[in-house]
Amino acid sequence: MENVIESKKVDETFDFAFCEVTKKLVNLELHRVAEDDKITADKVVILKKGYREEIETHGHINSRIVCHFSDELFRYITDTMNNGITPSEEEIHLFLNEYINIACGHAISSLNNLTGRPSRLTIPRFYRNNDSLELTDPEEEGRYLVYRSATGMLHVFLFYSMQTDQEEGK
Repeated sequence: MENVIESKKVDETFDFAFCEVTKKLVNLELHRVAEDDKITADKVVILKKGYREEIETHGHINSRIVCHFSDELFRYITDTMNNGITPSEEEIHLFLNEYINIACGHAISSLNNLTGRPSRLTIPRFYRNNDSLELTDPEEEGRYLVYRSATGMLHVFLFYSMQTDQEEGK
């Protein structure tokens, strides 16, 4: 298990990545909502419906990042990334997958640089309204980041652990 300073740095890195990427990619400011960042069963309920994205990392940092978008924020991001045109139902997941890939890629790249050890992203997965998203009680460290914007809310659940030198085979 990592120490508090490392946990705080992971949180700060993901926070910065989501805010910066959202601003640059869709010209929208995300504002972190002050809230207890511990993941609880009450908070996880939000992941049972709505538009959700999931991506994982493997390597020095093993993580599962699950994001829940309000309907308004989801539509704003997909429309803006498609030059102001609402994409077809068959295409909408492509835009949200790309958004998550860029935001999380930015964070993981920064963390790779800080640790000097590699972690890689998996392919993002998109979940529509009632698609089942299985969450188990993870043994990994977990954090909950909440953002408000002019067009809606973003909830980010970070489940992660860091490999030790021994676990990495060094």
